[in-house]
Amino acid sequence: MRLSTRFAVCVALLVPLLVLLAGIAMLRLASHDLRAERDRHLTTRLRALVPMATVYARRARPVSKISPDAAAQRLAGAALGAEAPGGVYLYVPGAEPFTIGTVPSVMPPAGTGGPATFTADGAAWRYVAADLALRRRNGDRARVWILEPEQRLAGQLDLLRRRLALVTLAAVGMGAAVGFALGRFAVRPLAVLTRQAQSLDLPSGSAARLGTDSGVSEIDELAALVNELLGRRDVAVARTAEALEAARAFAATAAHELRTPLTSVSTNLTLLDHPDLEPAERAEIIADLVAEHVRMQRLITMLRELARGELADAATFAADVELTEVVATAVEDARRRQPHATITCPVDGEVRVRGWEEGLRVIVHNLVDNAAVHGTDGRGHADITVTLTPQGPAALLAVQDAGPGIPAAERVAVFGRFHRRAGSPGSGLGLTLVRQQAERHGGSVTVSQPATGIGTRIEVRLPMAGPPGGEPPEVRSWLTAQRH
Repeated sequence: MRLSTRFAVCVALLVPLLVLLAGIAMLRLASHDLRAERDRHLTTRLRALVPMATVYARRARPVSKISPDAAAQRLAGAALGAEAPGGVYLYVPGAEPFTIGTVPSVMPPAGTGGPATFTADGAAWRYVAADLALRRRNGDRARVWILEPEQRLAGQLDLLRRRLALVTLAAVGMGAAVGFALGRFAVRPLAVLTRQAQSLDLPSGSAARLGTDSGVSEIDELAALVNELLGRRDVAVARTAEALEAARAFAATAAHELRTPLTSVSTNLTLLDHPDLEPAERAEIIADLVAEHVRMQRLITMLRELARGELADAATFAADVELTEVVATAVEDARRRQPHATITCPVDGEVRVRGWEEGLRVIVHNLVDNAAVHGTDGRGHADITVTLTPQGPAALLAVQDAGPGIPAAERVAVFGRFHRRAGSPGSGLGLTLVRQQAERHGGSVTVSQPATGIGTRIEVRLPMAGPPGGEPPEVRSWLTAQRH
């Protein structure tokens, strides 16, 4: 059942129910008021009648019928109310009773003044009564009753009930019509939202979103929630596509780069089986095998780091990291790995950036290792200087060596995958990793020549840590995509 139909049914049931309940309450109040008014009217009539009834009773002779004159009878009728229902019963001891109007054949017992109800002749009567200031010798008092049949008030209440039933039946039809109209009007923003959702081309990855300006808070909140879910879906789809592309690139690159060392390993293993192989040649082949193994291990490690950097969630780069400590630790590790290099690191003071500690360590490790491998002099020694200084909103990390340097024409190409000079023992992925991590941190990397004119100077600029909300551009865009 549609929501508008449910709304119409609910209103069609609720409105008559409320009308019925209100009518019942009004009927009870009206019944109470009518009964109270009737009792007041009877009491008023009784007060007006008592003086006249006393006069009539005094004129009555014992064991005779009360026969007031015509004038007095007209006066009594006026006092009683000619239009009033019921009648009057006057009892005088020793005389015939005097009646006006319609009264029952049996009166209520003496001693009760009313207003009260009693039953006589198969009907219910409402009455008030009073003793007159007239007493016979036997102590018996004269008494007057004013009576009204309950049927009169019951007829009025029945009329009210019938009218209430008619109004309730009419409210059923009106409630259904009004409920259907209100239901259609109330769910119109939801119907618009449904049409918008149906028009979204989700498979194509469109950035279309639902409108949030319907003016209905609940509908706008629902639309905003759906938009947020769509934004997360788009981010998840993009990340999945990136992960698949990274996996394909990793597989293709690994197959391409491992083909040469694996071929060399296969050849050397075949030569080891030669019966005439000299011990010196065998030792040389084993050394080549060890070198190829180290090369493959390094290559796989670099590829893994590259894929890890590509797949890292952007929110990972939003942490507050103390870069001075990362640089100092990385330099100490490099001194153990590169004993032929002299590494100077005059880093002092605290420099905090917003980023990923592992990624920052990858930057420092690869810059120092690249300088140690490619920045050696003719004697195989490398002189490396690592500096870290704040420059406005950015932290400048510079690694400088005194080697042969990099020609200006190649200072951009060195960041490409597997770009290495002839005879280089490296994998060609070190500077690629440096550029990847610098960009993921919202920074940049450049290659220049030192002021002395000798060697290579590589500078990495990273955004400094700031107040909340000062994330790198990539993180801000990712967070925006998460919100919208």
